[in-house]
Amino acid sequence: MPAEIEKQGPDAADTYWKSTRRMTLWLLLIWFIVTFAAIFFARSLSAYTLFGWPIPFFMAAQGSILIYVAIIAAYALRMRYLDKIYQRDKDSSDHAN
Repeated sequence: MPAEIEKQGPDAADTYWKSTRRMTLWLLLIWFIVTFAAIFFARSLSAYTLFGWPIPFFMAAQGSILIYVAIIAAYALRMRYLDKIYQRDKDSSDHAN
């Protein structure tokens, strides 16, 4: 898909890659916060429970993994949406010529 976007022109390609980079940076920030918070704040969070388990244990055993899967799903869905938008722009510019 990116090669097809490059053929559309510099504006479409720049917008596509800016959107992709921005989304990737936000998802990496969420990943870092989830990973860092579960480890760094483990002692202070151990006073709270979720389903009878201390929060740090729950995050290490299940919660973080579920969030990572959600990050991957969000990335895949958003990239599918961006690819569809820029493919549609490409198709409409092809018909105009």
